[in-house]
Amino acid sequence: MPKLKKKTWVKSKKIIVNVGSCKFCNQEMTNEDSFVPIGKVIRGKYQYQNAHYDCVKQNHSQLNP
Repeated sequence: MPKLKKKTWVKSKKIIVNVGSCKFCNQEMTNEDSFVPIGKVIRGKYQYQNAHYDCVKQNHSQLNP
């Protein structure tokens, strides 16, 4: 039976990226935060803004009591 090769790869480090500011509270967000992309089509191109999940829930509950 042939011997199995040892794994030589190393798991990559966790990278934190800035994804922009929240549409509602204007705080900076990273990829570790829970966020929702809110998009629309402008002149044939899809553009979006990100918002915190909690900010979207609060805004939605204020609009629909």
